[in-house]
Amino acid sequence: MKEQSHKSEMRAALRGDFERLRARREDVAAPVAATPTVAEPGTAPEPLQSVEPAVSEPHVADPPPPRSSWLDRLRDRG
Repeated sequence: MKEQSHKSEMRAALRGDFERLRARREDVAAPVAATPTVAEPGTAPEPLQSVEPAVSEPHVADPPPPRSSWLDRLRDRG
């Protein structure tokens, strides 16, 4: 009987967790859905601003060290 009471407690805890999660999702989703962006009739849409990607210098890898013996080449085959 002790196991049954534990199961019901766990079910109640999980049910409460899911209810809180559902409420939190509804709170987050409501402001986003309530503010549609619609242009007024007769006005031209605003042009999109171009965003240039950040250009970084290409990464140059160091060349591998030269192989000095047949044993080094044999180890690299693995």
